[in-house]
Amino acid sequence: MRIHAGALVLVVVACGGERSDQPAVVTSDDSIEAAIAAASDTTLPPMPALPGRRGGQMTVRAVGVLDFEKTWPARAGRCARPAMILVVAEEPGSGGSVLLQLPDSGPLTGGYPVKIADSTGVPAAPAAQLGFQFFQERSSDAYQAAEGSVEVYSLDDLRVSGQFTATVRHIVNERRARVAGVFHGVDVEALPPDWCEQAQAAQDSLRKQSP
Repeated sequence: MRIHAGALVLVVVACGGERSDQPAVVTSDDSIEAAIAAASDTTLPPMPALPGRRGGQMTVRAVGVLDFEKTWPARAGRCARPAMILVVAEEPGSGGSVLLQLPDSGPLTGGYPVKIADSTGVPAAPAAQLGFQFFQERSSDAYQAAEGSVEVYSLDDLRVSGQFTATVRHIVNERRARVAGVFHGVDVEALPPDWCEQAQAAQDSLRKQSP
C-alpha cells in the first residue's frame, strides 16, 4: 500500500488546495494556542484509556465532541531530509495522521510533544502533529492536536510503533475532544524523493523569510 503524500496538507509543504479523500494534518498559527488557553478544560471528559495494539493499524478512542473508537489500516512514509515520518491511517469517510519531526541525533524512540508550527512553519524537533478528518456528502470536519504527546516505542527501517494522547480542536469552530490512540507495527516505506525535496525546499524557504 503506497502513501500518496502529495494529497496530504502538511505544515512542512503546500501540496495544493484541492480537496482530498486522504486525512490531513492541518496548518495553524499562534491563535490556536491562545484559543485553547482561554477555554477551560473542565468542560472536557478525562482522557480515555489507550486502546489495545493491533499490528499494522491505528486505533483511536475519542471523547468530547468526538465520541468513537475506530481502527484504521495504517502505513508510514519517511524522508531522510527533512528528517520526518508520516503515519497515515484511513478508511472511506474518515482517517487520521501523525507527523513526527525526528531529531538530528540521539535515539529516535521516546517522547514527541505536540507542537504547533512557529513562524518558520516547522516545529523544532522532536515534535509531533496529529490530525483527524471526517467526510460527509457535502462537508468535512478536521481536527488538529493542540496539546499532548506521542510516545514512539519502536522504530527501525521497516516498522514504527507508538501511542499518543492529545486534546484536539476543530479548525473552524473551536470544538474540542480528547483522543488516545496506538499505531503498532506499521510498515515504513520511503516517501518519493521529489516529495521530500519539495518539503525540504518549502522548509528552507520559510526559514529564510522568518525574522
